[in-house]
Amino acid sequence: MGASFAENDLVPTDPEVYVHTPPFDSAIDHYSGKYFYVGRRGTGKTALRTFCEQNLPHARAIVPEIFSPTSGMFDLELFANPKKGPFRALVSVFKRVLLGELLLMWREAHPTFATVPSRCAAELSGPCSDDFDTRTVLALKGIAHAVREENDEALISENKATKNLIEEMKVLQSGGKYTLLVDSIDDFWDASDQALTYLTAFLHASLEVSTQIPWGRVLVFLRENIFERVRARDSESSRLETSISGLGWNQRQLVELVERRLRRALVAKPALGGPTWEAFFEDGPIARKEILEFCHDRPRDVLIYVSHAIDSAKERGNEIIRLEDVEGARRKFSDNRLKDLGDEYAENFPQIALVLTRFYGLGRRFTVSGIEALIRGLLNDTEVKRLCASWIFDHQAPELFVRLLYNIGFVGIEKAGRPVKFRALGPQDTSPPAVDSDATIVVHRCYWDALDLQDSLVRELPDSTKLGRVGIVEELPGGLSPTDYIEHLEDLELRLTSIPLGHPGATQFENAIGDLLRLCFFRALDNVEARSRTVNGEAIRDWIAAIRAHTGFWSIIRQRYSATQVVWECKNYENLHSDDFQQISYYLNDTIGKFGIIAFRGEVQTSYMRHIERISRDRGAVVLPLGIRDLKTFIRQAKAGKLREAHIQDRYDATVRKIS
Repeated sequence: MGASFAENDLVPTDPEVYVHTPPFDSAIDHYSGKYFYVGRRGTGKTALRTFCEQNLPHARAIVPEIFSPTSGMFDLELFANPKKGPFRALVSVFKRVLLGELLLMWREAHPTFATVPSRCAAELSGPCSDDFDTRTVLALKGIAHAVREENDEALISENKATKNLIEEMKVLQSGGKYTLLVDSIDDFWDASDQALTYLTAFLHASLEVSTQIPWGRVLVFLRENIFERVRARDSESSRLETSISGLGWNQRQLVELVERRLRRALVAKPALGGPTWEAFFEDGPIARKEILEFCHDRPRDVLIYVSHAIDSAKERGNEIIRLEDVEGARRKFSDNRLKDLGDEYAENFPQIALVLTRFYGLGRRFTVSGIEALIRGLLNDTEVKRLCASWIFDHQAPELFVRLLYNIGFVGIEKAGRPVKFRALGPQDTSPPAVDSDATIVVHRCYWDALDLQDSLVRELPDSTKLGRVGIVEELPGGLSPTDYIEHLEDLELRLTSIPLGHPGATQFENAIGDLLRLCFFRALDNVEARSRTVNGEAIRDWIAAIRAHTGFWSIIRQRYSATQVVWECKNYENLHSDDFQQISYYLNDTIGKFGIIAFRGEVQTSYMRHIERISRDRGAVVLPLGIRDLKTFIRQAKAGKLREAHIQDRYDATVRKIS
């Protein structure tokens, strides 16, 4: 069936597994007018980007890191009006870096093309010599300085430079169509107002580039919860609306998705549209109904559920997937789905998973008065008040609390005489059902098993009810309570920021990395121990940890590099040297595995790749450098309760691509 996360999945390299949905067809059509692909996690954004990258004639994917800014260089109030000069200058900056990326793609396709317009040539030999994020940061600094100095001449000059570049690129002989794919924005998304301002300007810039350059376009794949923040902030978001494609799926398409994967390795392939499903499932129509109604019409959920059912059939020795296998997979899927939901919305609502666990053992359906009683219990819960304070008090009204749970897909709303309505998977439904006295709030059935919900209607809860005290609450490292865990992470984040560079802070940095491994990677890495060595009479500690993960990124590393252990070297300075890479390469061998990490205080530079390439060529190993921004991202995600490994996966993918 393939991996459930597209970034870990090898199956999408096969074009036969793709279902031609309307968003799919519009993405491969240069003239479709759709540039923004918006959907919840698991609706196929990364899979669609992968197909475009591999099958369109001129396509390049980028994962921008600019949406977790480390410095507040702007007075954001000056950028509130999208029609005013400062915001338009910000849009112009993003347009120019996107144009530069299209120019680089064009140059790769025309390496010997002699006649290049003057401004295009200057752009290629100047700003385009840096990578995408570096160009963006430098350009943003220039705009920030001009805005602070109220230098209208500099702002106008930047806008004119971008317009002149567009005019030259319009008439450039392209020799084909070029597509820039922007994905995984949420991996570097810190949810700050500055990041939101950047993203809003970036989306407008992407639309303008796509409509102004006849041979180029920019496709942005964006999580729905992030796009909704742009929509709420941007008074000009209507300009984007007609260019949005929501990644929704119907049940026929989901069945076809499963069938294409089931028959992929078969020589004689049953027909699509039912015969393939019937060949693999006993009582096919019943199994199909059970799985699809349980999964809320989301492709990742369906693939995970079917994979669990296949595993269950194998364990029982069944040659076909029986109904008991489908039933046996339900609890495992439900547990995973609940964790994934809390992770998906952790950036918008930190530690929302904690609130969801408080439903444990209650009913599957609630009246509005039942919800009011639940909210009272939550507001009396010390952990909830401490860890969810940034949002829980703003949603204590029953209507707002239910709307929040509806928007994340946890509950649906039932009205008398009508079926339960759950929200769609694409951009938010603008007219959800009203939450009034005759509404019944229904928890989606995919969470019933994980929360052990009773088949009952909750009208009231006694004040003595202890919410969510047993069941699925995950054990944290060192037996920490959720409150203590967050406090440890906050302390670690503060320490990382204040540690002096170089020798004076070396020991502190080593201790901080050890704590980071224990707090942020405890689900995947175990037995974190110091590895001491002496250099010039100085004791230096690095870290080694055992890989215990059975799925995800670390499982792949263990299999690919025979890595039972992973070494983390600590370098308390900003720039790495050749000796640093040479040193860690000595530790990588057949005994512990051939994958290592260097944690340091700077940013990853292109020059590091030649050292990593040498290690890969000579020793068959890979060294992954992680800078201070990466380390802070791990802490930020742990604080928010995010479980995904996408950030380190992207870091690894980018490194491997550059050295291969």
